[in-house]
Amino acid sequence: MDAHDLDHRARNLSGCIPPELVSRLLELGHTEVVELHAGRGEWFCAPAWARLLGERDRQADASEVLAPYLATGWWTAVEAAAELLEAWGRAGEAIAITRARMEAGHPLALECHARLLARNGRAEEAFTLLRQ
Repeated sequence: MDAHDLDHRARNLSGCIPPELVSRLLELGHTEVVELHAGRGEWFCAPAWARLLGERDRQADASEVLAPYLATGWWTAVEAAAELLEAWGRAGEAIAITRARMEAGHPLALECHARLLARNGRAEEAFTLLRQ
């Protein structure tokens, strides 16, 4: 997987299963199709499948679904994983992965990281980061 390719495909909805179709597949109960394509590199299937796994108390499996995307450093995957982690009550892990991207200099990471800190009782730390 390549972050640039993932970003291009997701932005242009080219060569991928569009999010509306993923939602419809899940609505109709075709979870196995979404699971299959999530494992084959279909981005819009991956977070949907991970979210469903998390709802089924299979958070470790959900994290594994997103791991290949996170390994690319692609910001969209980092943000999706952080949102899921926070929803599962694992804000510390979410903060850690956004901090790593912020420290690597990703342009969108600072704002996301600061908001995450603020939502999780660390507003003063967030404010200090933003003031710099």
